[in-house]
Amino acid sequence: MKRFKAELILFFIAGIWGGTFVIVKLTLIDIPPFYFLGIRFCLASILYIIIFFKHLKFGGYNEIRAGLVLSVLIFAGFAFQTIGLLYTTASNSALITGVSILIVPFAQYFIIKKAPALENWISVVIVMFGIYLLTGPFANGINTGDFLTFYCAVSWAFYIIYLDVFTRKYDLYMLVLVQFIFCGITAMAIAFIFENWSIVNLSSGAVWGLLYVAIPATLVATFLGNKYQKETTPVRAALLFSFEQPSAVIIAIIFMKDQFNPLQIAGGILMISGISFSETFEYIKTGLHKFKQ
Repeated sequence: MKRFKAELILFFIAGIWGGTFVIVKLTLIDIPPFYFLGIRFCLASILYIIIFFKHLKFGGYNEIRAGLVLSVLIFAGFAFQTIGLLYTTASNSALITGVSILIVPFAQYFIIKKAPALENWISVVIVMFGIYLLTGPFANGINTGDFLTFYCAVSWAFYIIYLDVFTRKYDLYMLVLVQFIFCGITAMAIAFIFENWSIVNLSSGAVWGLLYVAIPATLVATFLGNKYQKETTPVRAALLFSFEQPSAVIIAIIFMKDQFNPLQIAGGILMISGISFSETFEYIKTGLHKFKQ
């Protein structure tokens, strides 16, 4: 039951993230990418300190170092994804970000020498094919944004593995705080050097977009993800996070008038089937074993 609750929360996080593709795409019209990221993480940092101040305790150098490793990976992921959205569509970005579930098993073996189970591999293949059909990728060819978003997928895959490792060893509250502060300061520093504040337009739409990505999509999602991912395996977590892709496509259809076709419906069904297979196979196998006894 403990793992089921944790995986349900990860599924919920994926739904929150699904809304960010369209929101970020639209908000970048008014705010350059690194100012956008800087404001996003600085706001999340301030709110996080206010909410969890009593829980923040410095644990030592190793804890900070672990937080910095996670910070570099999550910052790279968000930076590549955000800049990539300047050049590619929300649907392509969703698909390529979802490629991380193919990279996670390899990253897991590389870092912790643990091979994923056969049912995980089967689920990964089913889900990736579903993502391909659902998002209809590369309709206009591969562009710079697609390549940048692929680096996001690589960063995110390694982040999932290291998150599994470090949250079992170090204090959750400090790990999250280090990530927020590092990403906020780094993004703002890059923005001051390479971007022009005068072109920032804090329109009502941009403000609402920032509030969404800073609070539910960063503060809430990162904290819950850091807290509950360790209750499951990295591969299962990646499969659950892949619900981000159908969420993104549905939102793009509603708000950006993307067309919904039979292949997308088939892709969504395949994705749900792949996730369901991964989530239920162990219980089915256990039930069959007990039945045979």
